[in-house]
Amino acid sequence: MKKIWKALGSIRLTIIVLLLLVCDLAGGYASLRGSEKIFKPLNDLGLIEWISTYGKTYPGHTVWFFALFVLLFLLAVNTFVCTTDRVFVLIENRKHFLNRLRFFLKFSVHIMHYALIIILIGYLVSYLYAVTCSNMIIALNQDSMIPGTKIRVLLQSIDIDYYQGDRLDFLNDRACKVKADLLLTADDKQTSKTIGLNDPFWFKDLSFHLNDFAPRYKSGMQRQPYISLIIKKDPGMKLYFSGTVFFLAGLIMYLYQWFLLQSRKGEEI
Repeated sequence: MKKIWKALGSIRLTIIVLLLLVCDLAGGYASLRGSEKIFKPLNDLGLIEWISTYGKTYPGHTVWFFALFVLLFLLAVNTFVCTTDRVFVLIENRKHFLNRLRFFLKFSVHIMHYALIIILIGYLVSYLYAVTCSNMIIALNQDSMIPGTKIRVLLQSIDIDYYQGDRLDFLNDRACKVKADLLLTADDKQTSKTIGLNDPFWFKDLSFHLNDFAPRYKSGMQRQPYISLIIKKDPGMKLYFSGTVFFLAGLIMYLYQWFLLQSRKGEEI
């Protein structure tokens, strides 16, 4: 068991996996050219369903993707084993550190390594368990039920700003900004939310994103005002956001340690 643990944490395995990752990603880049449509449904279908459909149907274009998962798994295991070994060594030698702050800052790099593993796990959970409603159309003053939930959404109003100017005449009367007011009802409680382009919001573990809207033009044939929403439930999002926070914490600790070291060198000079 110790031999297996040692092999999994060896630097030789790290180098081999990284080299294979470079080769695999290079092959994936070449394979993606002209076959982007095969991977577009991945976010909507989820990994398991995508593998059973597109993955099996086009193995020549997807084999690099499966290899990527295997290599990332090996990299995560290698990072965990190597980092854990170093953490135990650091704890065992804690008596040699008279300064507690200096001892604490020594964990900075290890925190960043663990954070990367958390981020990778988060993305894996997203691909496995995320559920997406990719095109939910709601007309003005229409009340709709979100599929798979007991949440109702009412589009109360839609405010569209149209471009008016002399510098870009071809954009005149074309929509440039949009905000929509939504009323969400869940568990007999109502909550008002505002959504816009690049301005999503969270509600009951669901993320709401504005995908499309109408009317796009101020002039011409007027269409009934509506919005199209992308609604996603992603249990992995909290994991990779927390991993990002841990990584930033480790990075700040590392930089603080570096500045302390530089200041001491300056004092010695």
